[in-house]
Amino acid sequence: MSNSEEIDPHEMPGQSVDDTKSEMTFLEHLEDFRWTLFRIVIAFFVGVGVIVFFLPKIGGLLQVPLQQAYAANDLDYTGLISYRPMGVFSVFIQIALLGGLVLSMPFVLYFLACFIAPGLTDRERRIVRPACFAAFMLFLAGVMVAFYIILPLTFMVSIHFNQIMGQTLFLAASEYYNTVVWFSIATGAIFQFPLILIVLIFIQVLTVGQLKSVRKIVFVGTMIFAALLTPGGDFISLSLTTFILYGLYELSIIFGVHIEKKARAAAFDEWDDVETKE
Repeated sequence: MSNSEEIDPHEMPGQSVDDTKSEMTFLEHLEDFRWTLFRIVIAFFVGVGVIVFFLPKIGGLLQVPLQQAYAANDLDYTGLISYRPMGVFSVFIQIALLGGLVLSMPFVLYFLACFIAPGLTDRERRIVRPACFAAFMLFLAGVMVAFYIILPLTFMVSIHFNQIMGQTLFLAASEYYNTVVWFSIATGAIFQFPLILIVLIFIQVLTVGQLKSVRKIVFVGTMIFAALLTPGGDFISLSLTTFILYGLYELSIIFGVHIEKKARAAAFDEWDDVETKE
């Protein structure tokens, strides 16, 4: 290479684009972080706007678990009541903000992945995008399980026992929406638990053996957590929630076994190549 040739620092031999990004100054990292936050905020407000636009339909959709519970008890659904003049505004704010958070989540995860990827090792970087996609799909799965299985069952049991006692169940709109929205989002967040364990196994922070050794403790902890999480507190929904949460733990062990087998096979192949060269 002649002295007259200029070297682009962003195209140094043997240096990837990610390596160049990882060598940014503190102020450059700060600027990158500022733009990441800006994109996240924009995505969130766009999500809120979509929710507000379709709010009447979303409000009706959120009543599906209660409608299913009434139908299961052969009762006609008469709708929710409101006994606080300003209660409707709290319902509006909750649905808009939390719904916007759910809609913007794929974009938020993508922006965060782009921000942290340059600082990761090659092994860690390979799992970032699949982990973000899996996180969103698991969140949706958790919301669906809460919305279409646990909540209808909880309301069905509550209505049935009110019938036995000769009572009529009246639900305030603010309390009902608060229960449905927060429980669904909490369940979606809990469904991230196996993904976290799988990622820790992949980066060799945890082992499958360690997970297997604390199965009994995890089962008891899961039961206690399910009792705190379940809105109705009845035995049926408590048992179902415990079964689902512990099943996620066992699922992470199954995937962990597969990951460790692949890691051992890769290590063996690498060792075999070294031996062959020698």
